[in-house]
Amino acid sequence: MTAPDLDQLLASTDARSPGRCCFLLHVKPEKLPEYVEAHQHVWEEMREALTEAGWRNYSLFLRAEDGLVVGYFEADDVDAAQRSIAEAAIAPRWEAAMAEYFAPAADGTPGGDKEILPQYFHLS
Repeated sequence: MTAPDLDQLLASTDARSPGRCCFLLHVKPEKLPEYVEAHQHVWEEMREALTEAGWRNYSLFLRAEDGLVVGYFEADDVDAAQRSIAEAAIAPRWEAAMAEYFAPAADGTPGGDKEILPQYFHLS
């Protein structure tokens, strides 16, 4: 199967969900202890903003060997929830505080890349 065929299959599968999102981030391995510690004390204002934006069942998972973070959340409308949190007043402060932990983005800018993964199977 060629890449365009796979892209079309992933874009058209019935298993896609507007209510679930999984994403990847990459934390600098030397920053992992501080990054995990920061998430033990997420600001209440940030927690409230996520809830108000519609994020539910938000979880982060870590592969410590290389700093790979897998994030997952649910929302009535994932795209709208992501737009809403991006527009929240607290978001720029939180992102600035977290930027030091992430490996540089592919284009070299600080703050890292967030890769959204396509869903292709779901068993409810």
